Amino acid sequence: MQFNQEIEEIIKTSRKIALNLGENYISSYHFLLAMVSSKNLPHTIFDQKELDFQYLTDHLQKGKLETIPENMYMTKEMERALKISAYYAWIYRQSEIKAEHILFAMLADKRSFAGSLLIQNRMTYSGFENEYEKIQKTKKRKLFKVIGNNSFLINIGFVKLINQTINTI
Repeated sequence: MQFNQEIEEIIKTSRKIALNLGENYISSYHFLLAMVSSKNLPHTIFDQKELDFQYLTDHLQKGKLETIPENMYMTKEMERALKISAYYAWIYRQSEIKAEHILFAMLADKRSFAGSLLIQNRMTYSGFENEYEKIQKTKKRKLFKVIGNNSFLINIGFVKLINQTINTI
């Protein structure tokens, strides 16, 4: 399963945000800020819920790097969200990974910094899921949705195992 074009743009924007904040890595915070700045389904849901992300930007402000690194790395928690997002695309019978699938992965993973931040600000996995399903009206694989919402199964790698199995089929 591949990322759609929007994800590639969000990752580029994440890199720019990280550089502007003086960091040489891309974390879920940077991805979340980039996602919020683009007009996509998660942005629509955040607007409906009246979530304000200015505090996130303020929290991350540090200062610009003296030199711009050629290679930036992604944090482990961001890599994990990107890998697990294919599972959420599969649950909702999508052929491409979209921003909302990555957001599902962040919200389900209790170790995700952006997911924790969203949960602290009234955006839970089930809340996002309810809004997503209202807008999308998609059919989902119900049993696998339950598995995808279980942080224990995510933390022990069960979702990753299912995702690998799906990709080999």
